[in-house]
Amino acid sequence: MTETYFSTPTSHIPGEQVPSQSSNASDSIVFESTMEEIPHRISTPFRTASEIDVDEPLEESDFRVYEGKLPDWNMIIDSFRPQREALHEGIIKQLKELQGLEEWYERSNKEFHSRVAGAHHDVWNELMERQTRLESDKKKYEHEKELMNDIRRMQTEKVKLNVGGTLFVTSFTTLQKDPNSLLANMFRDQQPDADGAYFIDRDSTYFKLVLNYLRDLKIPKSVREDPRVMDELMQEAQYYRIHGLLKLRWMELPVISQAELERRYPRPTSSKSAIVFNLERKNLTGLDFSGYRIDPSSSFHGSNLQDCNFKNAWFIFDFQNEVNFSHTFLKGAMFPKEGTPYRSPGVQFNLNGAVVDSASL
Repeated sequence: MTETYFSTPTSHIPGEQVPSQSSNASDSIVFESTMEEIPHRISTPFRTASEIDVDEPLEESDFRVYEGKLPDWNMIIDSFRPQREALHEGIIKQLKELQGLEEWYERSNKEFHSRVAGAHHDVWNELMERQTRLESDKKKYEHEKELMNDIRRMQTEKVKLNVGGTLFVTSFTTLQKDPNSLLANMFRDQQPDADGAYFIDRDSTYFKLVLNYLRDLKIPKSVREDPRVMDELMQEAQYYRIHGLLKLRWMELPVISQAELERRYPRPTSSKSAIVFNLERKNLTGLDFSGYRIDPSSSFHGSNLQDCNFKNAWFIFDFQNEVNFSHTFLKGAMFPKEGTPYRSPGVQFNLNGAVVDSASL
């Protein structure tokens, strides 16, 4: 290894201040120099007292020569020392900056790889979510595909019904027109017989009208104007739970509003005054009869009373008469319970041919 200035032992020059050693390890810098070694004063003719031979004669000319050159030498030393210290401090500063740069690089490197790992994790999660959605969409598609196939099959496949011994042929689509009906749901549990027909223990006389209604959602005017046929058809509609057919009889009736009702029949001022209602063949859907005292000779024959409120109406008892609700549509209508102040014991209603909810009465 090339000997450097900083690794060369030196002697202290008398009168010169010795720089203290730095406690910081980073301040201890060792570097190689290609410049020519600077002779130290120990290599000069000047010797210490122990090195002088008292018996050796001294030549005054030697002292005069070196004494004359001493100022030049001191000037060289004085010029070199601050430059060396400045360079030394510069190197230490650069080493500290290099150390800081390396520390910054390590932090930045960790942060970068952390961000890359986070981005990779996010991409992975997004891909997994997309895969989950795709699988879910695939299942929905397969389910919808099966439904479409079922619909196509139902639209093209014929079904045979044996109604009271009479054979009818129709399609699943026709029978599904009213999804809540008996005909729409009978195929879930019932199996066809040996001839491939589904048996219905019912009179077939009016079943053709039922099928025609499900095909066209209407019934001929001649049928609607025949009370006997309509009564029988309503019985069939109730059995098969075809709600639309049940209401069809009362669809074209003149509508009476709540305001019109109260104009025709003002609410009584006396609690003992009963009113005779004559509201036959009217659409009274949703009207509120609360507070009225209804005379037993009142008639609502043939009217649509769906969702009407009679719960707080007073029904008066009469041995000879009973309120006429014959051939009415009473689905959703509310009545007071028997034995309550609103419905005295013995009060009866004429419900001949009416479509009712048994629970409401």
